[in-house]
Amino acid sequence: MKTNIEKLPKSTIKLTITIENGKVKEAYDKTITQAVQETEIEGFRKGTAPKEMVKDKIGVSTLYGDALNDLLQTYYPQALKENHISPVSNPKVEVKEFNLEKDLEFSATFAVRPEIKMKDYKKALKAYYEEKKQKAEKEEEENKKDTKKTDEKSKEDKKEEKKEEHEKHVHLGANEIIEVLLKESEVEIADILKEEETDRMLARLMDQLKSINLPVEKYLSAQNKTAEGLRKDYDASSEKNIKAEFVLSHLINEEKIEVTDKEIDDMIGAIGDKALGEKMNSPMERLYIKTVLQKNKLIQKLIEETEGVKHE
Repeated sequence: MKTNIEKLPKSTIKLTITIENGKVKEAYDKTITQAVQETEIEGFRKGTAPKEMVKDKIGVSTLYGDALNDLLQTYYPQALKENHISPVSNPKVEVKEFNLEKDLEFSATFAVRPEIKMKDYKKALKAYYEEKKQKAEKEEEENKKDTKKTDEKSKEDKKEEKKEEHEKHVHLGANEIIEVLLKESEVEIADILKEEETDRMLARLMDQLKSINLPVEKYLSAQNKTAEGLRKDYDASSEKNIKAEFVLSHLINEEKIEVTDKEIDDMIGAIGDKALGEKMNSPMERLYIKTVLQKNKLIQKLIEETEGVKHE
């Protein structure tokens, strides 16, 4: 096997893999042998029919396709491992031709984790917080002037109301933190990754519309959008969501945010459903819970550092 790595713009890689002819023939022979074992032909016991009869029944193109899939599933992961590459998207695969008398050449194009450059995001967070605080204080001053006017509420009620309004305006939220972080980051998202996320979001929308028996045309009409316009909106959301995931993941490492096994166990225990809790205790689900807790810890840490107050 030979591999060629081509680095494309926006954290995208094109990996071209060449498999020697002998391996191609081995994969095809393996496919034929398996087909003979699994195919039933009248007049023969299962697994004993002649190869030519099996080929005629299944079709050469189908057999070629099965052999090709076997080669792709074997050598693509092997090439990634040998070259220490970790994709963050599914590959777009292109095959020149499948010929039993030639080497097989195919390419796989995929996204990898992008380089992330952060500006002084902590300074930006403090500036945003101070601006928000000043705005809240200005509004409070305006409200104080209104206390001279006749009001049905008692002075004590009015005072408590203004205190609640002030507290509400001077606390940062997770969405505000993320918005500032995105503005203070430089990261290019691979088109293939954005397309993949958009396709996933649109597929989920289609499933939702189907579940309520709402035709896509009626939904688009109600939203006053075309199919192209809807996809454009989803593209923008996809890019923002993906960028946020990469930025938060980057800062989790930078800020050394840790989550213990006990914290994950406590999270699972808080579900209160034994069957669901057991399901959530799988390695993949525990990893997902760990990621969620790390993000929460990161955002809480940034809020506390920005406001200068520790929150429970």
